Formats: sequence, C-alpha cells, structure tokens
Amino acid sequence: MDIFKSVKKLEPYVDFTWKRHKILLSNIANADTPNYRAKDLTFLKELNRIPLKRTNPKHITYSHKEDFKVIELKRNLIGNDRNNVSLEEEMAKLAQNRIAYEVYMKMITGSFNKLNKVIRGGKR
Repeated sequence: MDIFKSVKKLEPYVDFTWKRHKILLSNIANADTPNYRAKDLTFLKELNRIPLKRTNPKHITYSHKEDFKVIELKRNLIGNDRNNVSLEEEMAKLAQNRIAYEVYMKMITGSFNKLNKVIRGGKR
C-alpha cells in the first residue's frame, strides 16, 4: 500500500507549474530584448494516456523522456525591436499559473494533514 499515492499523482503538475513559472518570468524579463521570442511550456503527460498504435512499419514511433516541452509562441511582432512578448498576456499567464500551483500545494498539504492525523490517532 502506497500512502503517498495522492502526492505522487500531483508531483508532475507541481513540477509543471514550477518550470512554467520560470519560463514566464524569463519572458517578462526579456520584454525589451530585441528579437526575443516568447516561450511557454506544454504538458505532455496526458499524451501517455492515449494508446498510440503503429499500423505501418514506416510510421514514426512516439517516444519521449520528458513530460514537458518548451515551445516558442507564434505571435505577431509587437514592437519595432521585433520582440513578440506581450506583458499583459504574460502577467495573466503568471497569475493563472500561480493559482494552479497554490491549488496543487493545498491538495498535497491536505494529504499530509490527513496522514498526520492518522499517525496521531485522530488527536491533535
């Protein structure tokens, strides 16, 4: 019996929000850098749930070692410096990402609190 099963399920989501936070901060920091292209992080974990089937030996096999992939955003150029970072968009994504991180951490904290209560026998 794995008592940390619920925490292990949330671990990739916490990692995703942490890594995405760093990328979004990088976009904001480079908002005035000429020719900088905004980046984001995609979550590939859900692709593992889809059973992929090769019907022809010439088909490409899908395999990946990481659950995340950094992508360059395809946006219209914003300013004369040929930079495509939109501060408003990045700040909105940063707020959304922070909320998701806080939710995951509260879920993990709740799991530990339940475990702690069981260990103490329901006493404080």
